[in-house]
Amino acid sequence: MITTSARRIAAVLAACLLAVLPAAAGAASAAAPVPATRPGDGGQGRTTFGVQPSAAKKPDARPHFSYGATPGAAVNDHIAVHNYGKEPLTLRVYAGDAFTTADGGFDLFAANHKSTDVGSWVKLGKNLLNVPGRSHVIVPFTLTVPRNVTPGDHTGGIVASLSAVRTDKKGSKVAVDQRVGARIYLRVAGELKPRLTVEGLHTTYQGTANPFGTGSATVTYTVRNTGNVRLAARQAVHVRDLFGGGAKVANPRDITELLPGAAVKITASATGVVPAMRDTTTVTVDPGPVRGDIKHRLPRVTRVGNFWAVPWAMLALLLVAAGALTLLFVRRRRRRGAGPSAPDQRPAAARSKVAVGLAAIPLAVAAVLAGAPAEAEADSQAPPAIGERGAGGGALEESGALEVSPARGSDTQPVTLSAAAPCPAKTSNVIARVTGAGFPRGGQIVVGNAPLATYPKVPGGGLSIPLTYTMRDYAGTAGFTTLRGTYTFTVSCLEGAFDLTSLRDFTGSLRFTAKDAYRDGTRVAVKAPGAKAPGQSQQPVPPTVSGGGTGAGTGGAAGGAAASSAPANGSGAPAGVPATAADDAAQNSNTTLVAWSVGGFAVGLLALLAGVAHWVRGRRARAAEPASSD
Repeated sequence: MITTSARRIAAVLAACLLAVLPAAAGAASAAAPVPATRPGDGGQGRTTFGVQPSAAKKPDARPHFSYGATPGAAVNDHIAVHNYGKEPLTLRVYAGDAFTTADGGFDLFAANHKSTDVGSWVKLGKNLLNVPGRSHVIVPFTLTVPRNVTPGDHTGGIVASLSAVRTDKKGSKVAVDQRVGARIYLRVAGELKPRLTVEGLHTTYQGTANPFGTGSATVTYTVRNTGNVRLAARQAVHVRDLFGGGAKVANPRDITELLPGAAVKITASATGVVPAMRDTTTVTVDPGPVRGDIKHRLPRVTRVGNFWAVPWAMLALLLVAAGALTLLFVRRRRRRGAGPSAPDQRPAAARSKVAVGLAAIPLAVAAVLAGAPAEAEADSQAPPAIGERGAGGGALEESGALEVSPARGSDTQPVTLSAAAPCPAKTSNVIARVTGAGFPRGGQIVVGNAPLATYPKVPGGGLSIPLTYTMRDYAGTAGFTTLRGTYTFTVSCLEGAFDLTSLRDFTGSLRFTAKDAYRDGTRVAVKAPGAKAPGQSQQPVPPTVSGGGTGAGTGGAAGGAAASSAPANGSGAPAGVPATAADDAAQNSNTTLVAWSVGGFAVGLLALLAGVAHWVRGRRARAAEPASSD
C-alpha cells in the first residue's frame, strides 16, 4: 500500500513539474540576449551635402523659411546648397508640398508628385546645380501666393536631390536617391480656425488564463486637424472598470506638429485591466500651438467609449466548481437513498487516497500560479547615468562631455546639446552629427557648419546648441522609423566652414529603451549654481537637418545627405529598417511563453481537480472503516 501511495504522489509531482517548468523555460528564453544587427552602407560611398536659408550673399541662421502674407503677395528669398565633400556634385533642386507621415512626422513629397500647395507656388532661379567641393551655391527663388488661397497655414519645402544608379554585390541595379530639404511655413492672413477632433475610438481587451488575474487592452483612435492652423497636442488615455478602478496606461507621446487636414492614428496599451464585463476608455486631447507659434486657447477634446472585458477564465472556473458541487450533491443523495453500503475491505487504500489528495492540492495550486501568464511588466533597470560613465563603459572626461537635455524624453521632443568647456581660440565654426543604429556609419549631420557666435554660452564657457528638429525627424530623414539603442552626438570645433579637421570634439549620448522614448541622456555638472539651464535659450537656431533616403525631405537646413537604396523600378517608397534578430527572437519567445503558460495552467487545473477527487474518495472510504471493523 505504501508503494502504491508513493507512486501516486510521484505521478502528481511529475504532472505539476511539467506544468511549471515549461513556463520557466519560456521566461528564460525570452530574457536571453540576442545580438542586434546594425545596418551598414553596403560598401557604398557616402556623399554629404545640405541646404539652408540664405541671404543674397551668404547663408543665415534661420532654421527654416517662415512667412506671413496676404493673398496675391510675392516673396523673394534665397536658399544655399552646400557641398561638404571634396568632389563636385550635380544636384537637382525643386519645391514640393509637405505632409504628415503615418507616425506623425514631417515629410515632403518626392519629385514625381504633383504639388498643389506651396510646392507649386515656388519658382527657383535654377533647378540643376553644379556645386564645387567644399563650397556652396546660393539660389534665388520667388514664392507667389495665389489670390484665391484660403487663410491659415500652408506648408512645403525646397529639396536638393542627388540621384544615381549603382550595382550591388549581387549585380542588381539599385536606384539611390539622396535628399535634403528646408521647410517652408506660410501663414495667409484671414480667419484662423484651430481645431482638433478625436475619431474612431476603439478598445480591444486581451484576457488572461489566470482566473484571479487582470488582462490588458489596446486602445486605438485617430487625431485629426480639422482646422486651418498647425497644432500640437498633449494626450492622455484612462481605462476604468465597472467598479471605478483604473488600469495602468502607457500614455501616447505628445503630438508636436499636425498639419491642417492631416490625421495621425494613435495606439496606447493598458495593463492591469480588471475584467468587469463592461469597462470604459476615456481619451483627452489638449490642443496647443506648435513650437514658436502664437498661443491658442483651445478647449479640451474628450471621447469616451465602452468595451467588453469578459472574465472567461473566472467563468470557466466557476462552471467547473459548480459542476463538481452538483456531482457531489447528486452522488450523496443517491448514496443516502441506497441505504447502508457494504463495508470497504481496503482501509489502507483509502488512507493512500487521502494522502495523495492532500499532497496534490498545494502542488497543483503552485502549478496554476506558475503557469498563468505574468501580469506585471518587468521593470527595466536603468544603467548608471551616462554623464558619469561613457557609452563604452569608461569614465567620461568632463572637459570633453556634451550634455544632452532633457535627460529623459520622447522622440518628438527637441534636444539641446551643451558643451562642458569652450572651443579652442582658433575655432570659427561648429558642426554636429549623430551616430547610431539606422544612421550612416559616418554619422548624420544635425548642425551644419554654423558660425561659433550663433550660439549662446553656458556656465563654464561651453556652447548651448538647441537642435531645430527632433530625433524622429532625423530618423525619417535617414530613411528609417524605429529608434533603438544608444545614439551619440559629436560637436566638432572647426577652424573654417569647410575645414573638416576638428580642433576639439565634445560627445554625449542618449539611449532609447522603448520604441519612442529614451531614458538616459548624458549629464554634465553645472559649474555656476542658479545659472540658466541649457536649452532655455531663445536665440536663433542654425540649420540642422541632414537628409538621406527617398523619404528624407524633412530637413530644415544645412546637413549631410546619407545614401539610401531603393529598387531601380522608380518606387518612391522610403526604405525602412528591417526588423532585427533581437525583435524576432523576442516576439517568438513571447509567443512560446504564452503557449506554455496556458498549457501549464490547464495541466495544473487538471491536477488540482484530480487531487480534490482523490481527497473526497479517501474521506468517504475512511468514513466507512468503522462499519468494516464491526
